[in-house]
Amino acid sequence: MPVAETPPSTGIWNRTGDAHRSLSRIAARLLFAKDKEELGLEEIDRIAVAIERAVRRRFLIAATLFLLCILLSLFVIAAWAAAALDGQDSGQALVIAASLLLMMAACIAVGWRHFQYGLGIAERKRTPVYGNSRRSTVETLEKLFDYLGRRTGPSTYYYDRKGNRRPVHRRHFYGRLRGLLLSEIASDRAIVLPPHGFWFTAQIYIDAEPEDIIRALKVRPSSGGRPKEFDYEAMLLALIEHPALRTIDPDEYGAETEVMNLIRNRCEPSDDHDNDIPVPESTRLRAFAKEIAASIKINRGAR
Repeated sequence: MPVAETPPSTGIWNRTGDAHRSLSRIAARLLFAKDKEELGLEEIDRIAVAIERAVRRRFLIAATLFLLCILLSLFVIAAWAAAALDGQDSGQALVIAASLLLMMAACIAVGWRHFQYGLGIAERKRTPVYGNSRRSTVETLEKLFDYLGRRTGPSTYYYDRKGNRRPVHRRHFYGRLRGLLLSEIASDRAIVLPPHGFWFTAQIYIDAEPEDIIRALKVRPSSGGRPKEFDYEAMLLALIEHPALRTIDPDEYGAETEVMNLIRNRCEPSDDHDNDIPVPESTRLRAFAKEIAASIKINRGAR
């Protein structure tokens, strides 16, 4: 009698076959056509960097205080245990101190969760944090997150360390830092707490084909090149009250070039600041600089 073969476990899935369904790659496909997907992934990377920079200080403060409370509580517990082993009566002071430190750590964790989802059940999407990101890109990504947050949307999942497929709740896409879920860096995804359930940093996948999502969202991916929309308001904010702007004489030859150089210095990534604002090509940038120079001339003449 032949022995029946044991069927493979349905809990283990082929990750290689799911690569094109990862959240980041589908987001990239919404931004750019299939043959320009790498440009979309580069844009996703810029989004993740902008979000991380926007919340870096808040996260570092919360993480440092949380770890400090945990370490101090462990130290107090160790001191209490050592005293108990030596037969010394340390009283209730150490127990109270350890309890207070653990409560402080819990409050910090709750505060970070509140920042992302609010208190209680995450019933609606929170206003997202995207930093200095392109408006058109943000609008497309928000369409995707809104779609994934619906009850009728496609299911999402991740793989645990054993390779088992685990579901991701739709409310995971309600948090303010949902844009970091697109990052390819696990430490960035670690900043995002789940609204409930266990914390994880694994890549998220969507149980749908990219083309199906593109049709459902009715978006038209770009055929290539950089997005045509630029955040001129963010560029202006980067120039306000800058000392170099005050030294530019709009009546002198080359004033527009000076403004262009200042915009690039203040908007493009640098060790002197945290800005990462996309700047248009020279022709469009010169037209924008010309408007700024004209405004400077008018405002100074009104004094």
